[in-house]
Amino acid sequence: MVRIFSRLLGTLGLGLVPIPVLALEKRTLIVNLGSSQTLADVIGNVIEMLALTIIVFTTVLFLAGAFMMIISRGKDDLLSKGKDLMIQSLIGMAVVGGAYGLIRTLFWLIYVA
Repeated sequence: MVRIFSRLLGTLGLGLVPIPVLALEKRTLIVNLGSSQTLADVIGNVIEMLALTIIVFTTVLFLAGAFMMIISRGKDDLLSKGKDLMIQSLIGMAVVGGAYGLIRTLFWLIYVA
């Protein structure tokens, strides 16, 4: 009865009230946010964001170590701290970059190939 009444109102309204009338027929909720991503896409995006954040952080640490070396003025304590900070940040960049490359390769092998 409700369907017949809603279709009659939809046809008589000539398109002026089709959305509220047709809403009575379908009881499902569809939310379209403009993109459809799989779980693999979401995980890949999270890994990429984390890797880029860590790379930026290690770059800032590298620059801080370089700044410490510049302002050390021959003091061996600050010079060695700056040098150690630069070396450790480069090791961190290499580890994160290697892990990122390995994970991206694994994702490619699993989902593309």
